[in-house]
Order: sequence, then structure tokens, then C-alpha cells
Amino acid sequence: MIIGSLRFKLIFAIVLILSFWQKSQLWSSYAENTTVEMILENTEEDIQPILITVYYEALSPDSRDFIIQQLVPTFESLEDYIEVQLVPYGNTETIVTSDDFVFKCQHGSLECEANIVHACSINKTTDFKKSLELIACMIKDNHHPFDILESCADGLDEYKTMLNCAQSKEGRRLLAEYGDVTNDLDPKVTYIPTITFDYEFDNQILILKNLTKQVCQRLLSPPEICDS
Repeated sequence: MIIGSLRFKLIFAIVLILSFWQKSQLWSSYAENTTVEMILENTEEDIQPILITVYYEALSPDSRDFIIQQLVPTFESLEDYIEVQLVPYGNTETIVTSDDFVFKCQHGSLECEANIVHACSINKTTDFKKSLELIACMIKDNHHPFDILESCADGLDEYKTMLNCAQSKEGRRLLAEYGDVTNDLDPKVTYIPTITFDYEFDNQILILKNLTKQVCQRLLSPPEICDS
């Protein structure tokens, strides 16, 4: 009887130890997974990119200054924290014909031509960094749209595709589509360039004056560049 009792106690003790061990392993696994999930969630939240949409015109001096002096430096500093969309249309008017599109632009027909070149350049370049460099290069002097495209796109594989697009109905269709995007804004565009953050209007004066600062103020975990 004593031996049987000891055997029972020994088996019970082993079962109890195994039970505690299994529970500790499950808890450890749960805690580890929970921690990993929290880290991933926090990381995703911290680096959620801000979508910056720039509504501009190819011959607008203010558009040129904003892209060169504000957008390019901000992208170079905060590339991992922002996503950028360029919309070359501005105060253009689209006239739909039976089978094509005609445009009236704020700075004349030359700007319409330049806007089409920009539309095709943006559409045919899959790497946005290259696209922004190209647009920034062209907008410095867009009074000869096709010449400046050839000069700024030198070495790019997409050059011929951009050129063919800009010289065809495809380019006019793309500009008309950018017009639809611009005209869908609420409130309507009253100043060029107009910039939205995540499709929302904010203080345009501050954005135009210091884009980097305005982006930094919206980041949950801003990088060190924001402290300078």
C-alpha cells in the first residue's frame, strides 16, 4: 500500500510538472507572438507614408519654384515617409471633341504642349525617383517642351515611349484624365500649385513655404532630419 501510494504521488507530481511546463511554453509563445505583432503594428503605424499630391502647371513659375526648392529636397530627406503624386493640369480647360481632346491653358498653347509632355513622362516612368528628377529638370525651362524632354531624359530607356506618347492622342488623353482628377477636388483649385496631404487641403501658405517642416509635424516618429 505504501509503495502504491508513493507511485501515485510520483505520477501525480510528474503530470503536474508537465502541465505547468506546457502552460509556460504556451504563454511564452503567446507573449512572443503578441510582442512581435505589437512591434509590427507600431512599425507600420510609424512609417505610414503621407501622400502628397501636387497640382501644378508646366509653365507656372510658382510650380517651378515649389518643385525645385521644396518638393525635391523634401523627397530626398523623407523618401521613406512620403508618397508623391504629380498632377500636371492646373487651370487648364479640356474641350472634348468627337474623337479627341483640345486644351486651353493658363499660359497659352505652349503650356498645353508642356503639360502633355509632363503627363507622358510621369505615366511612362515606373520609378518615381527618376520621374521626379525628370520633371524637376524639365520645369526649369519648359519653353521648348520636346527639346527639354530629350535633354533631361538623356540615358533613360523610357525616352522614346514618352516621346511617342506626347506626340499622340495618348498624351492628350492622359492630360484629360489629369484634368478630371483636378476638377474633382473639393474645394476647387484656386491657386497653382495646390498641394494636398492624404487628399485633404491644409494650410497652403505654410506648405508652400516649408514642405519638409509640414511633413515632419505630421509624422508620429519623425526622423532626426526633422530636428534640424
